Amino acid sequence: MKSKRIIGKLSAVLLTISILTAIPVRQVYADAFKVVTLGANLTAKQKEDMLRYFNVTKEEANVIEVTNGEERKYLGDVADAKQIGTKSISSSYVEPTDKGGLDISINNMYWVSESMIRNALITAGIENAIVKASAPFNVSGTAALTGILKGFENSEGGQKIDEDKKKAANEEIVVTGDLGEKVGKDEAAKLINEVKTEVIKEKPQSTKEIQQIVTGVADEYKVKLSDEDVQRITALMGKINDLDIDFNQVKDQLKDVTGKLKTVLTSEEAQGFFSKLWSAIKAFFEKLFS
Repeated sequence: MKSKRIIGKLSAVLLTISILTAIPVRQVYADAFKVVTLGANLTAKQKEDMLRYFNVTKEEANVIEVTNGEERKYLGDVADAKQIGTKSISSSYVEPTDKGGLDISINNMYWVSESMIRNALITAGIENAIVKASAPFNVSGTAALTGILKGFENSEGGQKIDEDKKKAANEEIVVTGDLGEKVGKDEAAKLINEVKTEVIKEKPQSTKEIQQIVTGVADEYKVKLSDEDVQRITALMGKINDLDIDFNQVKDQLKDVTGKLKTVLTSEEAQGFFSKLWSAIKAFFEKLFS
């Protein structure tokens, strides 16, 4: 009888184990908050290369694609066809964090800059995150822009971004990029950031007041704007003004952008000075010994 009871208990234990092992267990990864967006027109090898560049596997991150149609949906009203193109190539890595601000890096992008992305994310209401944007070869980067915002919304740590904020953020990048082709990307980002800071802080009551801020900042930084530039920036800032962003909540982020841009611009100015100095010295000796 005793042996029968032991066998019965063993059978019950084995049955319990078999039931537990048969139930599918949802695997929880430590990096579940990470999202990678891949350009839909990348080849299979290029997609694998992008995952290696972002240092994640398909099991460690939520991997989604961005199509050219999605680019046109969010950028079509403000970016021209040349900027968007017909294929989605650039990709992004998004990891929302609890602290640390915005840690942004880019690779192989000629039109989009780190400062442009940073400015747009502030407008979208994103405070803390690690963001990387890259492509297997040099591209404009518009697919990555669309992917970054899509990535936040598809992350377990992210939240649905207000549509008005999303549109304003996308438009901000396009306006900054177009201005950057005329005055330089970092100069353009600096101007837009300063104007946005003033608009959020002062909360102007009319389009005329916004325009005065635009022209005032441009004069202060000695950036020559065309009438069309002034109109586009004023229209953009009108939309940002309507978002009613709390200045106290974003002032540190805006200040951080300004500080980073000053460092970059000062470095560029120094490089330009020494480059001109070396050219002058070289020309002097060439003339002396000719």
